[in-house]
Amino acid sequence: MIESFSFSTQGLTPPEAAEAYRGLYDGGADVVSSGQAVSAQVTAHRLDRLILFDRRLTGVGHARPAQRVGLNGFSHFVVHLVVEGVLIGSEVSGFDQARPGDLVLQDLRRQTRTTIPDGRLITVSVARDLIEAAAGAANGLHGRVLDPDQAGLLGDYLLSLSRRAGALEHDALPTVSRTFVDLLGLAVGPTGGGATASKRRMEFDRREAIQRIIEQGLGDPGLNAGVIARETGVSRATLYRLLAPHGGVDSFIQSRRLAAVRTTLDRSDDTTPLAELALRYAFKNEADMRSRFRARFGMSPAAYRQMVDDPTRRLETIKRRWASWMVEVR
Repeated sequence: MIESFSFSTQGLTPPEAAEAYRGLYDGGADVVSSGQAVSAQVTAHRLDRLILFDRRLTGVGHARPAQRVGLNGFSHFVVHLVVEGVLIGSEVSGFDQARPGDLVLQDLRRQTRTTIPDGRLITVSVARDLIEAAAGAANGLHGRVLDPDQAGLLGDYLLSLSRRAGALEHDALPTVSRTFVDLLGLAVGPTGGGATASKRRMEFDRREAIQRIIEQGLGDPGLNAGVIARETGVSRATLYRLLAPHGGVDSFIQSRRLAAVRTTLDRSDDTTPLAELALRYAFKNEADMRSRFRARFGMSPAAYRQMVDDPTRRLETIKRRWASWMVEVR
């Protein structure tokens, strides 16, 4: 099953609810109150390089000022579907407001500030290259509001995906991503010209093929650039270029192995010994896995597993899981 989490302020006093929601988001955005009592219900699903959030919110706003943008280093987009209520924008967000059925694109390399007094949003964090595969270029998309006539199919898809994501298996995720890219392409049209859009889509398809081979071979200690190039038919030069933003081929393979270990540890019912996990994902030994895991996630695998199993640390678990997703969606 895919990775998910849920968060709710139900049962908390208004000050406690505001503080808990602010703590949930403090890794990526400033949470500001609209003056109303804050309440929030959030369900999130990691769909590989898409992250889907279904949020029912009252009395909150989200801001990413220049300092926050520089600190996070995020390069992805978010796509908001307004289901209920009104999403109020701002000058830096590039739009005034969006109503039910509207979709809004926000570039997280840019400043944003939005408020939702009372409503429901389905928000998707989207890797930048998926946006480019759909539109050809990401320039000019920040703040663009797509009305239902332009993007009705995409809106319907996000609503259905929100209902059904929890039942998806990992093998379905490439199809989920391709469908999203196709429907977003229909909604926005080629912003960089048809030839540019075709090139970006070709690169998306190649990268997807590369990642599929890597995911299938995480347990193979001999997995390397030569194997990936042979299995995908992609030249080594193209392979190196496509994975350069992720530190190169070896770095990307290691990051996927570490993500697989973390995903296993996130399952509270999984008791696989750490030494067995190290062998399963082709680390040199348990010590090697432990060292790399700590460098990536800030704690040892044993400590991470202990945190996941401790109900009193649930918010901390969610925040660390979400922080990991944000790195992996780039």
